Amino acid sequence: MNGLRNSIKGRLFIWIFSVTALFLVAAGFAIYQEAKAIVCGTIDMTLHSKAQVITGLLHAENGAIELELQEIVSGDYSIPRSGHYFKVIMDGTLLAASPSLVDSSFDLTGGAAGEHVSKTAETVFTSIGPGDEPVRVLKYDIRAYERTFGIFVAESLDDSLDMMRKFRRFLLIVIPSGILIVSFMALWIVRRSLEPIALFAGRIGAITHKTLDERLDSGTETAELAGLADSFNDLLDRLQKVFESEKRLIADASHELKTPVAVIKLHCDVLLLQERTPEEYVNALREIRSVTVGIDTLVKDLLLLSRLDSGVLSSSEFEAVSLNGCIRKSAAMVQPLAEQRSIRLNLAFGDDISINGNAENLVEVFLNILENGIKYNKDHGEVDVSTSLNGTDAVIVISDTGPGIAGRDQERIFDRFYRADSSRNTDGTGLGLSIARTIIDAHGGSITLFSEPGRGSSFTITLRSL
Repeated sequence: MNGLRNSIKGRLFIWIFSVTALFLVAAGFAIYQEAKAIVCGTIDMTLHSKAQVITGLLHAENGAIELELQEIVSGDYSIPRSGHYFKVIMDGTLLAASPSLVDSSFDLTGGAAGEHVSKTAETVFTSIGPGDEPVRVLKYDIRAYERTFGIFVAESLDDSLDMMRKFRRFLLIVIPSGILIVSFMALWIVRRSLEPIALFAGRIGAITHKTLDERLDSGTETAELAGLADSFNDLLDRLQKVFESEKRLIADASHELKTPVAVIKLHCDVLLLQERTPEEYVNALREIRSVTVGIDTLVKDLLLLSRLDSGVLSSSEFEAVSLNGCIRKSAAMVQPLAEQRSIRLNLAFGDDISINGNAENLVEVFLNILENGIKYNKDHGEVDVSTSLNGTDAVIVISDTGPGIAGRDQERIFDRFYRADSSRNTDGTGLGLSIARTIIDAHGGSITLFSEPGRGSSFTITLRSL
């Protein structure tokens, strides 16, 4: 049963079955009650007509009240216990009774509570007849000829009740049959209606990591699935970009590692060809160590990118961080490199700004940008760092006096392993700016570049302040 409720087909079937059953049962009950009311109403109208006929036969003659029985005592009224009865009471005394009663003293009221009809001054009720059959009785009280008359007219309900019983049996057969028929039709309709979903799922299932370039044709899907197909295509676009990015990352990492590994292997091969002097061994080890430092940096950057891509940097773990403190820490770390190249660092801070973030990662951002500003700067150049508050946004601008970045390179400067032509001969992994942007994005901020060849570059970082 749980499996049925957990499927769309099962839920639709249960809903249709429940609503259909409830509707048909309610409709059957209402129809039965209406039919019963119509039958009773028809009998009451017949009794009213007969009471009026009997009332019209009352007349006074020579001071005596007479009822012309020969006008009505015939047919069903003359047959004992025929189910058709009448009785006329005058001033509490029996004036006349139909022969069908057999016992003229038989009480048609039978102790039943009556329903008074104010419009006709009549009272109707159900009682027991002389043949122990249920009867519908109408009592009509009238004042005429200075006398009080009580006219009782009764009709047997046997035939009517038998008809209602047959009608009830008919409903008890038709309603369940109708529920079953409608349910099976609903099941068939649900299956046919959900066939497009099954086909849609099949087309999705046919797409694998090797066929991510395939797309669903939303124009051929049903209207309900067209939007889902578009959303799925958008998802495939994003997944394809991620897969391509990962493949490109692996290819670029392999390419970047291939050269230093080849250099190490070459040095080892050369050293092993013949005996070397201690100085030659020392120089070779220094060269190998220099190469391994680059490999170590690359591996650390790749590990950091991998951790950032996996969502390790979560805003739920952020805390209040001093922006000026992060920049000062980064500047202190690059100060030896700046002094080596005679680059002057100019820090222009306004009021200290607090942001919600991860201090270690923010230091990594400023460190990468400052390192680039120093590495790719001219000797005796400058790197300027300023902070300001623009509304609720903290704005950090880092500018250098380097050669600048060409327009074609600016579009890809934040891509992984991408290095501008002017920097390809310098040390670096090409991952620094990509790491910086990933961290800034995780903090809900943005980073932009403005550069003119020959006039330096300027990075603008925007972060939400506390």
